[in-house]
Parts: sequence; C-alpha cells; structure tokens
Amino acid sequence: MRIRLIFILKYFFFWLLFFTFARLFFMIYEFEQTSQISAGEWFGIFARGAWMDVSMIGYILLLSSLMMALHFYSKKEWIISTFKYYTIVLLAIFTFIVVVDAELYRNWGFRIDATPFLYLKTPGEAFASIKPLLIILLTVLAIIIFLCFFVFYRKKILHNNSQIKKGAWWYIPVFLFLSTTMIIPIRGSFGIAPMNPGKVYFSQNMYCNHAALNSLWNLMYSVSKSSSMYKKYPDYIEKAKGEKIATELLLDNGSNLKVLKNNRPNVVIILLESFTSKMIEPLGGLPKITPNLNGFCKQGILFSRMFASGDRSDKGIVATISGFPAQSTNSIIKYPLKSQKLPTISDVFDSLGYHTTFYYGGNPDFANIRSYLFSSKFRKIITEDDFPKSYRNSKWGVHDEYVFNRLLADCDSAKGKFFKMYFTLTSHEPFEMPAKPKFKGGDEQTKFLSAACYTDSCLGAFFKEARTREWYKNTLFVLIADHGHRFPGSDANYVLSKFKIPMLWLGGALSTDSLNIKTTGSQVDLASTLLNQLDIRTNKFKFSKNLLSNGHKPFAYYVFNDGFGFVTDSTSVIYDHTSRKFIDREGVHIDNVTEEAFSFFSYYQDIFLKL
Repeated sequence: MRIRLIFILKYFFFWLLFFTFARLFFMIYEFEQTSQISAGEWFGIFARGAWMDVSMIGYILLLSSLMMALHFYSKKEWIISTFKYYTIVLLAIFTFIVVVDAELYRNWGFRIDATPFLYLKTPGEAFASIKPLLIILLTVLAIIIFLCFFVFYRKKILHNNSQIKKGAWWYIPVFLFLSTTMIIPIRGSFGIAPMNPGKVYFSQNMYCNHAALNSLWNLMYSVSKSSSMYKKYPDYIEKAKGEKIATELLLDNGSNLKVLKNNRPNVVIILLESFTSKMIEPLGGLPKITPNLNGFCKQGILFSRMFASGDRSDKGIVATISGFPAQSTNSIIKYPLKSQKLPTISDVFDSLGYHTTFYYGGNPDFANIRSYLFSSKFRKIITEDDFPKSYRNSKWGVHDEYVFNRLLADCDSAKGKFFKMYFTLTSHEPFEMPAKPKFKGGDEQTKFLSAACYTDSCLGAFFKEARTREWYKNTLFVLIADHGHRFPGSDANYVLSKFKIPMLWLGGALSTDSLNIKTTGSQVDLASTLLNQLDIRTNKFKFSKNLLSNGHKPFAYYVFNDGFGFVTDSTSVIYDHTSRKFIDREGVHIDNVTEEAFSFFSYYQDIFLKL
C-alpha cells in the first residue's frame, strides 16, 4: 500500500513538472511578449498557473486512483503496463496540444479552445494556411518533448512500480476514497466558485493572464461549454428584412436632454444585487422594504420602466458595463475570447484619464467575472481579500456596509477624477446579514426582503455621509440592479415583473432632479445614455440606446432559459425557443411588435455568433 501511494504522489509531481515545463515552453515560444514582462509578473504566471495545473492533475489522478483500485490484487507487470500505456497516451495528446497551442497563440492571440474544432469541417482550407515546413518542425519538436518526458517517467517514476506486490481487498475502498478527494483540486478550492479561467487572471497585461492558463484545462473547459455557447436558434425572419427592421429600431436622430452640470463628472455605478422593482414603492412595489431608495426616487432622475437584460449577475454585469444583451442559456462573460471584444464603459473612462475601480465583497472568480473586469480596464479590483477576515462572515464574502465604507473612504482619498463601480451582495441567497432582520419570518421571501432592507439601510448611510463631502458636488451616482428576482410573489422565470428593475441617477453633478423618465429601457441602455451626457460617441455600443434622447425607439429585450421577451411602452411579446411558441402576447400593434422582436433577436444573434 505504501509503495502504491508513493507512486501516486510521484505521479502527481511528474505531471506538475510537465505542466510547468509546458508553461515555460509557451513563454519561450512567445519570447517577444515574454521579454516585456516584469519579474513579479513571471512569478504571478507560474504561481497562479500552478493552481490550474493542479486542477488538471486532479482529473489525471482521479482515473489513476481508480486504476489502482481495480488492480488491487494484480501482479506488478499488469500495473506497470497499465500506467505505462496510460502515460504514453496522455503524454502524446498533451504534448501535441501544448505545441499546437503555442503556435496558435502566436497567430490568434488566445489560448487553444474549442475554436479549432470549427475548422474540422474544412480541413483542407485549415491546413492550407500552414506551411509544410512548420508542420514538420512542430511535429519534430513534439516528438522530442514527448521522448524526453517519457524517458524521465521510466527512469524516475516507473521503476517504483517494480517493487509493487499483490494487495488486498481493502485496497479498493482506500483508492476509491482517494479518487473522490480529487474533486478538491479539480474544483480549485473549497469555496462556491469552481475552477475557471478567471481564477488565474491577476494582471492588467492580458498576455500574463493567458500565459498562466493551463492549455489542456482551457481546452477541456471550452469544449465542455461550446455546445451551449455556440447554440444557434432558427432564423424566425428573413435575414435581410430582419436586419433592416433591427437597425431602424436602433436608430436615433433626436436631440439629447442634458442633465449634468459638466461633461466630466466623477461617476459611481452601484449595481444592486437582485433589487427588483417589486419591492420599490415608487415603481409600484411593496411599501417599507426600501425606504431610503423610495425617498431617493423623488430626488434624482428616475427611469421608471427599466428591464434587466438577463436573470443572473454575470449577465447583468456585461449588460451594464458593455451595453451588450444577455444570452439565453449561457453568459458571454465565461468566454474571454468573445467578452474581451466588447466595448466597456470603464474602458472609455480609463481612456479619459479617470481612475477606474471595481468593488465586490465576494470572490470575482465566480462566473469568470475577474477576467472580464481586467479586460474592461478596471485598473483596481477590490474584493473580499482586501478586507479583514473578521469581515468575511457571509458565505458570499463581506457584507455591504463594510464595502460601502471602503467605497466612501476611497472617494475621500481619490486624487483626480474617478469612475467606480460597486456590486453589492448581501441581498443574494442565502440572505445572510450582520443586522437583526427587519421582518419576522423564516421563509425565503421574508429573508430576501429583510436582506434587501439591510442593503437599503447601507445605501442610506452611505449617501448621508457622501453628501457632506466636497467631491459629491461633481459626482454622478447611478443606482441600477443586476437583475430582478422571483420574490416577492414567486414570479415565473419569463414574466415581465421578474425583469423589471430600478435605475436612478443621483448626485451633485446633476443639473436637474425630480425627473421621471417613463419610456421603456434596458440595462444595456445605460452605456449610451451615460456617455452621451459626456459628449462621447457611442457607436461601439451597438445595442445601447440613449434614453435621454427624444429620437430613440422605446423597447427592451430580455432573456430567460431558452426564451426571450420584447417589451415596448404599450406591448409585450414573450417567446419560448424550445416549443417555438409564444408564451404571451399582449398590447397594441401586436403583429408589428412581434416582427420587431424576431428581427432584433435575429440581428443580435448573428452579431453575437460572429464575435
């Protein structure tokens, strides 16, 4: 037993050495970019990369432990032979991928993922772009690497097997247990966020983040997600006609209502977790849930008919920052190759010389948010790791009041103009909070309302202090939800009320207040609406409308699982892709709005798939 366990341990280090070499090989192959990084970034690449390497090795050792369990009473020859051929197969596949990945990155600028599989339908055209000599050189290189590591395996690892003797029946539960423990390295932590590409992202230099990725793990991850990511729905309308209608929907030849005192204010976006309109009284919601926000609605510019683009935080973040509509069954944020091509509000502010910071009291590795934030030019990301451990007394991380205090302190100490975005978390399940619940009851809905009330109290305390500061006079605050919620009322996943959210502008930078914008809009419209106030062109934000223009077409598009909704000021259309039927259609000019809905969906889908 001892010898077998030692072999598994040595096998772990063998693969750790291989993946470390693979990362070094990649960086040497990409020497031009590698030569420009600092010593600290070198360390970060290998330290963060080792985390993902261990996750990949977890898959290898899971099967290795199962094989040891099956060979509990086998002769040493059987065990030696099994692991020899197992290693040969893995080494051959892994070496091939490592070498191909280095060359693909040199040409494409991203680590190997499911993209090459798109070209298997036309292998002739794919190989036509590769020089025969290069294929030969890469093949020779792969063979050399393979042979070096296999010889090392035979001399340093395999010989240990020669001492293995027949085992006993109780070896089976031991190695089965060992295989189940591999879920820990595979997940990458004991936390709620499993291993994903964002976990190894650590730098503003995207090459460093890419170099930290394990190419094998990244390929597996991409392939596992590719079927749902590239799912294409039917064309519900003729393409040319749909594109014409959709582009007309997005046209705006009107004039912009200016609501700011100047076009270079500080900007703070507060993204409120799950803040549905159903609990905000001025928006027709329940009374006494959000008393502070209720009062704010009478003081600033209220956009009273806003809808979330999707039903999850990862979708809401992209919709808000990039002005890009959410996807139905997945989220573009999980696929850096696509999400990094999107424009972002933070990138615009960064280019204007603003200091850009993102605040989140939890773990931004969840749903691959970190990689998106880095590519969005947030120069600083404040997470749970920036707070004392005593503050991390929630499953999700640090409660809202502590992060609000940090945000206030950072605004106080800011030098120069700033753009900040804070994503709250206490009103997320399981609705834990450091204060006594406002409402009595142990049911989930009551807990949610109490948690929302707590966040509202934090919001009130923050603004009470902020209004006493000098910087408040030139600061615009945008309060908007990441998505709605089924509570209160347990809405079905597709209904309008589940997606209706608040958007409120506050702050001393406003030249007007007590204004209610009643036209229909969406999260994605924040980008154009905000940037137009700064006299900045918004052509890159293709799907974002200026809600303060008198020339835009009022509508909102949102998605739920395998379906979408399309809403105007007077009509709504809700469609299910799976059944290819309307769930609901009501209002005026229904046929015209239905045609607009299918046109927008078709136009958006084509652009998304081409990213």
